[in-house]
Amino acid sequence: MLNVVEIFYSIQGEGSQVGIPCIFIRLHGCNLSCTFCDESLHKGAYKPLGFEDILAQIKAYPSHNIVITGGEPTLYDLNGFIEFLQAHMYLVAVETNGYNFSNIASANWVTYSPKDWNHIEKYGFDEVKFIVSVHSKLEKVLAFQSYKPIFIQPQNEKDRPNFENVAFCIDFVKKHPRFILSVQLHKFLGVE
Repeated sequence: MLNVVEIFYSIQGEGSQVGIPCIFIRLHGCNLSCTFCDESLHKGAYKPLGFEDILAQIKAYPSHNIVITGGEPTLYDLNGFIEFLQAHMYLVAVETNGYNFSNIASANWVTYSPKDWNHIEKYGFDEVKFIVSVHSKLEKVLAFQSYKPIFIQPQNEKDRPNFENVAFCIDFVKKHPRFILSVQLHKFLGVE
């Protein structure tokens, strides 16, 4: 059983897979309490669902791309669930703050968004995404090295872009072109 907050169908608005129609499975709970968190649903109501119950819901959508998000999905050992979905021909991506990469080792794609820039993991992910505002101290981000894609994502409001942070991030990636801008396209389009 997994504590599921919501299952919904939209487009991926972030990172390497931007624009791909995906089924999002939002799990309950997080190990952090970030002041800038743009998704508070993971702290509220949830429903314990078994794998087959989740499968029945996601089959209503035409996509075979799954994004498991939260909160923090790696609070759960998701490997069995990921393998279950893969056995039904789903490609499974997971968005994590890096709490426990071993709990998502079976995922097809892992997006890592570290919140403690003093302790950035080097392995266990396919892309890394730093959430940046005009007030961010970016020395640790600039020092981070990886051959994987490194995204700079503006710290946006819950339901809309923060254009001051967007402009700051655009300027940053233009000055440091090894980074890639990720703007949360879904917030510009007004979709979930």
